[in-house]
Amino acid sequence: MQLTHLPHTPQHLSFEALSRWIQKNHIPTGSMFSFYVLPLSAIAPLMLYYAGLHHNIVLLSDFNATQLTFVGSVFFAAELAMTFVLAGAIRWLGNATLRITHTKYEMLEYPTPEVPSAGTVSPYREVDFRDAYTLAAIAPTPLWLASLALLTPSFGFTTTVGVIALGLSMYLLYTAAPAILKIKGKGEGVLMGWILVSMGMIGWNAMMYLTFITWAYITS
Repeated sequence: MQLTHLPHTPQHLSFEALSRWIQKNHIPTGSMFSFYVLPLSAIAPLMLYYAGLHHNIVLLSDFNATQLTFVGSVFFAAELAMTFVLAGAIRWLGNATLRITHTKYEMLEYPTPEVPSAGTVSPYREVDFRDAYTLAAIAPTPLWLASLALLTPSFGFTTTVGVIALGLSMYLLYTAAPAILKIKGKGEGVLMGWILVSMGMIGWNAMMYLTFITWAYITS
């Protein structure tokens, strides 16, 4: 996809409209990574560096410029890697769910097959990696933007904005999952949404754990 032929954005922007727009336009992974993930994921490390040098915020004020650069670089690399890990998990879960659904409906047929098939995924319903990556890239957007709160010296304000952004990211992942993963059943869509929210929380905790390990290493 060339930059001169970007798809039209939805007229009424909402989480549901956004998910349908993603499913319709199939944004290439390379474009999504280069023009969306890279610039937005750089915001948080830059804000950490700025806050550490200019504000007396807990923990950050104890680091010098070199230490802040190291922590920010690790955090930046973890952000980029996590989008690909989450995208792979989303694709695998989506297609596994479709196979299970196919096998379930096959068992309702008469006569019931003695050995159920492994399940097949119709081409028009298969979750491809680029759609999964787009969802994995869009979900953390509120968190990336929330790091701008570090422009203020208030630790309480920054924490509050971060908690709200985390909730928005989880909600975005939950509401967009059924449309992007092509799940038609409401119950299956709700279940998959909660599974992806849990995965997102695990991924976020893993990324923060890696950052704090690095934090502890440079301060020891």
